[in-house]
Amino acid sequence: SFWVVKLLVTTVGDRSGDALSISLGLGYAFALAVALAVFLALLFVQLRAPRFIPWLYWLVLLSSSTVGAEISDSIDRALHWGNLAGTLALLLCTLVILAAWLAHLGALGSSPVKERRDERYYWLAAIAANSLGSAFGDLIGARLGWGLMGGIAVNLAILALLLVLHYTTRISKGLLFWSAFVVSRVPL
Repeated sequence: SFWVVKLLVTTVGDRSGDALSISLGLGYAFALAVALAVFLALLFVQLRAPRFIPWLYWLVLLSSSTVGAEISDSIDRALHWGNLAGTLALLLCTLVILAAWLAHLGALGSSPVKERRDERYYWLAAIAANSLGSAFGDLIGARLGWGLMGGIAVNLAILALLLVLHYTTRISKGLLFWSAFVVSRVPL
C-alpha cells in the first residue's frame, strides 16, 4: 500500500507544482519559494512530532514532491539547462545525498523512518529523488517524445526490474528503495 499511496501523492505533488508555477502564473522562482516554505513548515512539525503521524508524513511527502517538481522545472525551463542536463545533475545530487547518508550513518534508510537520526537525510533524499523523478519523467515524455503512456511503461518496467532485483539479489535494499522512489510516479 505504501507504493500505491506514494505514487498518488507524488503525482499530485508534481501537478501541484505545475499549478503554482504555470496555472496560477507565479513563475518558477516564486512557486519554488512558496512550495519550499510549505515543505519546511510541514517538516518542522514532522520533526517535532513525538510519534509517527501518517497523515502528516504524507503531507510532507506531498510537499516534497511539489518542491521537487519546481526544482526540476526551474532547472529545465528557467535556467534553460534542458531535460537531459537537469536529469543528470539531479541524479548526481541524489547520489551525493545517499552517499553522505551511507557514509555518516552506515546504512541507507527507507520508509518508514525508524530512527530520528535518519530523518533529515530521508527528507533531503526525498526532495532530490522527487526532483529527479520529475526531471526523468519530463525527459522520457517530452525530450524523447514517448508521451504519457511511454513514460508510464518505462517507469513500470523499471519498477518491475527493481522488484525482481529486490527478491533475487543482494543489492542494498536501501538503494533499491530509493531507485523505486524516483520512478514511482506518473511521469506527466
